Amino acid sequence: MKKQFLTTPIRRLDGITYWVIEDPDGIYDFINTEIRKEWEADARSEGRDPRKDKWLRTLSQSKWSLEILETERIKLNPNIMNYVNTETGYNFAERLAKRSKELQDEIETYSLVIWPVIVRKEKWVLADGYCRYTALRALNVRKIYAYVGTLEQKSTKTLKKSSSSSPVERPERKELPLPTHQ
Repeated sequence: MKKQFLTTPIRRLDGITYWVIEDPDGIYDFINTEIRKEWEADARSEGRDPRKDKWLRTLSQSKWSLEILETERIKLNPNIMNYVNTETGYNFAERLAKRSKELQDEIETYSLVIWPVIVRKEKWVLADGYCRYTALRALNVRKIYAYVGTLEQKSTKTLKKSSSSSPVERPERKELPLPTHQ
């Protein structure tokens, strides 16, 4: 009987420790449950209807993988970076500067374990993890772990149906208890 060893979800890269999900289905589940909730709440707080948000509508059609990316390759979304709520006085860039400095201090002082950032492969735009990304850039980290999402294009082919064929269904996904991310 072969011994099976558990693999740790902790990975180090460029002196930074990450909690990672390596399995594409696990990443899919994490993005479409935990992260989706955060993005839907963000949309509502900005006065947008999450059901009309193009990114959220296509999120479940994305294929996900864990990749190592050069930080210089990742682009920031100017709509996010320039977001200001004049009613509340919330300024994303100002809040980000404060939060990323705090995170940078925690990484340097306590070797805080962080999550990978989330990137849209179509244009290499950062979708989630602005605080982590800016803290790592301030620490001169050149390579980071990222969950990279690629929108799967629907096939234009028409499949012949036979009387014995049945539609293929994606297996039900279970929600896993996961630590919160920053």
